[in-house]
Parts: sequence; C-alpha cells; structure tokens
Amino acid sequence: MSMKIGIRAWIDFAFRKIFGKPGNEICLISLLNAVLRFPHPIVSVEYLNPFGIKDFETDKLVCVDVKATDQLGRVLIVEIQIVVQSSFAKRAVFYACEAYADQLRAGQGYSDLKATYSICLLMRNLWDDDQLHHQFRLVDHESGRVLEESIEIHTVELAKYNGALSDVRSASVLEQWAYWIKNSSEHTVEELQELLPGLEFLRATGELNAIREITEEKQMVDAREKASLDIQSNLIDARQEGRQEGRQEGIEIGEQRGDQRGKLKASIQIYEGLLGDSVTSESILSSRSTEELESMAAHLQKRLRDRSS
Repeated sequence: MSMKIGIRAWIDFAFRKIFGKPGNEICLISLLNAVLRFPHPIVSVEYLNPFGIKDFETDKLVCVDVKATDQLGRVLIVEIQIVVQSSFAKRAVFYACEAYADQLRAGQGYSDLKATYSICLLMRNLWDDDQLHHQFRLVDHESGRVLEESIEIHTVELAKYNGALSDVRSASVLEQWAYWIKNSSEHTVEELQELLPGLEFLRATGELNAIREITEEKQMVDAREKASLDIQSNLIDARQEGRQEGRQEGIEIGEQRGDQRGKLKASIQIYEGLLGDSVTSESILSSRSTEELESMAAHLQKRLRDRSS
C-alpha cells in the first residue's frame, strides 16, 4: 500500500522548490494565471531568484519565496505565510513597492517600470469575511480609474477554502491549488494523480514526493518546519509575556479579561494554521467561553508538540 506523501507543501522549502525551481515553470504559471486572471494568460516566466538548497542552509527564513518576470516583463512575487500578524498588510505593500522600485537601473527612466504583482498565500485568515481571494489596486475613489502598470497585491487566504474532496475536480483552478497546498501531504501520490490529473499538478505532486525520497531535502524540510513552529511559538510566548509585563496600573479587570480572550483566539488561529487545519472564524471563537478557548488552545498546542517531537 502506498504511503501518504507526508511533506507539507506550505513549508517554505517545499513551496519554493515546487514553484521556484527551473523546470517547474508549469506549476508557477498555473498558479499565477489562477490568481491574476489576465485577459491574455501568462505563457512563460523567468525566475529572478531560482530555488537553491543553499538558500536554506542558514536559520534565516526566506522573505519572498518566488520572484519572476513574465513574457511582458511584469514582476511577479509569490510568498506563503503560515502566521499572519496584524502588520502583514503593510509588510506586503512594502515588499511590493520595493520590488517595483528595484526595477530601475542607472540611466533608466520611470517609463521603463513594469507592473508588479504580489501574491500572498496565507495559511491564516487576514480579512474578516468568507472571500478566498482579494485584489488590491491603485484606483481613484470617485471615477474608478486605475493606475495601470503599477502595483497590485493579491491575498489568497487558504484557510477559507474548505471544499469537500468530492468537489475538487469541479472546483476552479485556484481552489484546486488551495486544496493541493493545504492537503497534499495527507494523500498518496496515486490519490493525487487521480484527483488532479492536470500536468501542473502532476509535476507539483512529483516534486513534493521527491523531497521525501532525498535524505538531505527531507531533513531540510523537517528543520524548516520545526524552525517555523519554534518561531511562531516564541512569538506567541513573547506576546503573552509582553502583555503580562506591560500592563499599566489602572487597567480595568474587564479589559484584562478581554485581552486574555483576544490572546487565546489569536493563539488558536495560529495553531490551526500551523497544523493545516481549517481556521476557526472570529465569530465562532467569540461565542466560546474563556474556559472553552483555553481548552482548545491547550489541545492544539499539544498536537503541535507531538508532531514536532
């Protein structure tokens, strides 16, 4: 009997190898077209930061997973984030602006600038709605006029896609990628080949499975996953300690309790994102008692520790 792949595609090492390795352009092109939906689809890409295992031999996590240009010279950035902090939207704008400005070289004019598209795949919800994909452009509020050839930022909140297995074949390509990125580790190669037989998915599945069979890469992806878990756990601990130490005199008991509930809800959503579970909505968490939130957080934290041990 075939084994489950067991490698999570949303770990940065695996994600960048699948979508950022020369030879895997078919995967990146499919994902880009699914998100951007240009009138004339992207047909070719050139990597500006091609995948290399040496990029992952330090403890520093890669900020931008994939950077490429298409046949028209447009700059394309794709990144995946396990945990989304409150400042993430500003961070996304910063990196998009930086990539846009970096195009200019000595002797070039502003007319040489090409549009920059930043695609942020998020394992945790950022916006309080049910919309999987958001598109942000520079647009005039009154007339609706768009500043073309400038900057666009797209967010795809993978946690919001919870389509049933039976619906995957008829889903949109974007939804199929959402399912594959979230759930491919829980399938065998044969199951994925039958479920998603498109060439782009066959290539992605083969690349993901290959990591399991290469000792060096399997060790690397395990280390990267553990590093991500450690960073997020430390972040949660630091927030908790900071809130405890930083409480000023005069804060009302009710505010303290509200802060505790907010902290528990954030922790639960972070843990769920790290585990690849569906992220519980803010409205559902708000309806739970503090004791229920504490129990949920403790259970999820134990699962994380068991998985990384």
